[in-house]
Amino acid sequence: MNQEHTIGIDIGSNSIKVVVAESHGAGSVPKILHATESSARGFRHGYVTDIEKASQSLSRALAKAEKEYKQKITRARFSIGGIGLCSQYVRTAIDIESKHNEISERHIDEVLQKAEDLFIAKYPNKKILHIVPVKYRVNERDVLGNPIGMYGNAIEVKVIFITILEHHYEALVHIINHNKIGILDIIASPIADAAASTTEKQKIQGCVLANIGAETTSIATFENGIITSLDVINIGSNDVTNDIALGLQISLEEAEQVKVNDKHDHPKRLVDDIMSARVADILELLGKHLEKIKKNRLLPAGIIFTGGGAPIQNLTDYARTELKIPASRVLLQMTSKKTRRTVTIPESFSVAYGLCITQHGHQRFTRPTFSFTGITHFLKNIVQQIMP
Repeated sequence: MNQEHTIGIDIGSNSIKVVVAESHGAGSVPKILHATESSARGFRHGYVTDIEKASQSLSRALAKAEKEYKQKITRARFSIGGIGLCSQYVRTAIDIESKHNEISERHIDEVLQKAEDLFIAKYPNKKILHIVPVKYRVNERDVLGNPIGMYGNAIEVKVIFITILEHHYEALVHIINHNKIGILDIIASPIADAAASTTEKQKIQGCVLANIGAETTSIATFENGIITSLDVINIGSNDVTNDIALGLQISLEEAEQVKVNDKHDHPKRLVDDIMSARVADILELLGKHLEKIKKNRLLPAGIIFTGGGAPIQNLTDYARTELKIPASRVLLQMTSKKTRRTVTIPESFSVAYGLCITQHGHQRFTRPTFSFTGITHFLKNIVQQIMP
């Protein structure tokens, strides 16, 4: 049986996670072989602030992963997230001009391209990562699924664009290229995270995925099997650690242990009060996002917590109380090389593992391999260069 190894690299503000996964043929879910974590410098709120330090951090992370993997890493799939990652909707329509008014794949491409052109014209500084058709309408009537083969005079589409600021994207590409790693893909963190942390049933029924990182928390909602919204808030698990350190007047290292472990010598009520105040801030912003998209208390599959902040004490209990929906944490496992037993690995590896899964038939989005607009700009540049 053919074995295929895939490497996923999740670059965060505090650390870089590398996962090597192995799959056995088409349709099989990749299993984690190696999961390594290395400290990161040169990043803030999920984006690059110092090219040199960030590049060195990635180099150290690769060296650590290669030492365990015992192979050179030459290609990988990368995530991108942090402040600047967001989602926006575009609605547009085209007339069907064909002999029998039958909708073909060409018409789908045309209406999606029109939506992309409209978005680029309005937001020139944003890089499109994913294009997700949410709903089609033919002759002003909703269509279930893909309208190819239907008949009509006009087709309308509602599209969600997952984007990142262009200069954040280019900075990430720069440090990857500097380390001579081939880029198989760059995927929005919540998209990759969902591949590892949610089931198809949860995404169909409706759920929200909350990845609590060190400095940010990403929020993504899913319904009918696709992503329906995405946002990033400027609060993370480091804020909880800082509050505990200040409130108890202890070191950050000790505060980190108090945050995830209830076995400590500090007054439990005081610790609970400190933590609940900051967690309440995160949940309040999360709740506002759900209210904004009119999904407050309307996602039956509830909220799934991932990321380094998922182990915060009583987090799921707080969420059930505040958001009034089911709450759970993701469970990631791998086989120990020494004992051959199944062991649990931290939730912070969910994005890196998800990157290994997305290429194995789990993608639920459309990501164009080229852009007509981009080709047009390229040709214009060539013409300008050869014109006298």
